[in-house]
Formats: sequence, C-alpha cells, structure tokens
Amino acid sequence: MTVLSDEISDILQNMCADTSNTVCIISGRGREKMQQQFGHIQNIYIAAENGFYYGWNKGEYDLEFYKLMNITDWGWKAAVYDIIKSYQERTDGSIISTKDASIRWFFRDVDTDFAIKEANELVAHLYTMLENLPIEIAQEKDYVEVRPAGLDKGVFAKKLLRRVEQLKGKPDFIMCIGDNKTDECMFKVVKEYATANGIEDVEFCITVGQKVSQADYYLNDHNEVVSILPEIILSSIEVRKSIIK
Repeated sequence: MTVLSDEISDILQNMCADTSNTVCIISGRGREKMQQQFGHIQNIYIAAENGFYYGWNKGEYDLEFYKLMNITDWGWKAAVYDIIKSYQERTDGSIISTKDASIRWFFRDVDTDFAIKEANELVAHLYTMLENLPIEIAQEKDYVEVRPAGLDKGVFAKKLLRRVEQLKGKPDFIMCIGDNKTDECMFKVVKEYATANGIEDVEFCITVGQKVSQADYYLNDHNEVVSILPEIILSSIEVRKSIIK
C-alpha cells in the first residue's frame, strides 16, 4: 500500500505518544516509500532496505536517514542486474526493483509453479556466477533479493536494542512481529538479547502465518496483528496508571 489506513496510523501514533515505548518499522522497502508511509508519525524509528537506511522522526517530516554500513564498492550491482534482467524478460508478469542497496526480482503475479522453478534456477545461477563477491542472496515466497553481505534486519535489530539501552535502559517488554524469512534473523537477535538479559518471560517474537519459525508465537494474518495492537496500548496505559497510584 502507498498510504497507511487511518486505523493503523492512529494505532502507531498512540503507541509512539507514550515516550516509554520505542516503536520501529523495519522493511525491505526504499526510504522514500517508508517516509511516505510513516513520516507523519512522531517518535517512530524507520528502517528501510532491511536497515541499510534508518532514521528517527522527531517531528519533522523530512527526517534524516543514516547508513548502517559504509559500503564503497557497488560494482556487483551491474552484473546482478544483467543476470536478473534475462530472467525477467522470459518470465511474463515479473518485475525488477532496484534500490540503493539491493536488487529484487518480484514474481508474485507469475504462475506459482513456474515462478518457483525460475526463482530456484536464478538463485543457483547467481551463486555460481557471483560466489566470490561480497553479496547475499535471499529467496522469499514472491521475490529473490541480492544485497551486500552482512546486511539484514538482525544486524539493525542489534543496533536498535543498543540504542534503546543507551537512551532508556534495558527494555522490560519486547514484541517483534514479522511475516517472512527475512525476519527470522531479527527473531534470533531479539531472543538472544532477551536470554542474555534475563527477560525471556516478556519477549514475544511473533510470525504471521503458520510456518516453521524461530518465533515462539504466530498470528494467522495481518488483520490479527492489527487487532492485538490496541489491546497492548490499553494494557500499557493500565499498568502506568497503577504505578502512578
């Protein structure tokens, strides 16, 4: 979607309005798209391109993005694009998305069996041709992505948790929700952090959809995700009321 629904926007604004919360949206989408969707919400962290770009909205719409990694050699992108382009041209309905730090080949509108066959072949081709380059290849249910080695949501999650500690102390509740394989490294980091800091009982990693995952919990779909967030906000308000009393 290009614009958030009013319901989700209100939920996020209410969560971010409580300064004891730290809310972060991590996505593979580009920073322009992320700013367009979430730039109006104050006190929210935005991480684009799997964390390669990140910024904190302090109230200005044109928030400043920082880079997670200092990469100077992008020579691999031209070779990767040429390989993916050959698959895109022979696969009707597929598209290429080129971002600053990655290239994706989307095949969500292609016949499922044919798309999987082509995706598997593409990944094998990329590994064979580019095995000595500093890149990673990720295959998801509807796309193949090539990005710099060491760039994933887990790396950014570590950075975010360290920043939370610096600004607010160790968290007393962590909820991490994701819906595909790129989120598994994020779940792993959060669970390791919770174990190391003795807060396993208040760490909730949740995957969307029933599947094998490092997350301990699941929700059936994105509608269920949206439905539980207001309950968390209300619970937080009640806890703080009791503390004030």
